[in-house]
Amino acid sequence: MNQELISIHEVAKTVTEAMDTRHSIREYESKEVPQEILQRIFTKALRSPSWKNSQPWKVHIVSGEKRKELSEALTNAAKSSSPTPETGWPESYPSDAKKRMFDLGMKIYGVAGIDRKDKEARDEFMLRNFSFFGAPTAVFITSKFDLNFFVGIDLGCFLQSVLLLAREEGLGTCPQAALGAFPVMVRNALDLPNEEKVIMGLSIGYPKANSDLNRYHTPREEANDLIRVY
Repeated sequence: MNQELISIHEVAKTVTEAMDTRHSIREYESKEVPQEILQRIFTKALRSPSWKNSQPWKVHIVSGEKRKELSEALTNAAKSSSPTPETGWPESYPSDAKKRMFDLGMKIYGVAGIDRKDKEARDEFMLRNFSFFGAPTAVFITSKFDLNFFVGIDLGCFLQSVLLLAREEGLGTCPQAALGAFPVMVRNALDLPNEEKVIMGLSIGYPKANSDLNRYHTPREEANDLIRVY
């Protein structure tokens, strides 16, 4: 799809349009998202499928002063300690995936005006995860389930529902594994029980206009390379 034809500032009128226009937004307007819109998105997302209707998700929507407090705690933790996620992050990938990941990093840093060799600038860019890229609302997804492959699939289905429903409302999102990097900080700030695992989160809000970062749309492999019809 021609990158110039992609609009992220209008509502998506169909599922296809939401799929075509959805991509990770890394700069947001300060405008707050009305609570009724957030409630509508996440209530609809509860219709997502799950193994035997197990519904392994819980959702925590954080705005205002609580968002600011949590952002400061997570940023300070990221500056002073290593991540301690409750779900193991992948450590190895096939060679073709590694190439796509490297290319993505190079292009994102390029759009952001960061030299790949500038570690200080790269680290500062990474820390923006914990200010939710300026989004007025952060969302944390938690679960009391023992984590396994199928619970992961269920949570992925729920997350995709949220991303597409947000586009229907004219909103941008950025799903972030980084928001599960310091679960103790999140648990303390949101007063969660110990058995409730902090899996990941997302930033959500109105995409900032005239943003080069927001105009960047990651490519996908050709359908013929990934899909076989028998």
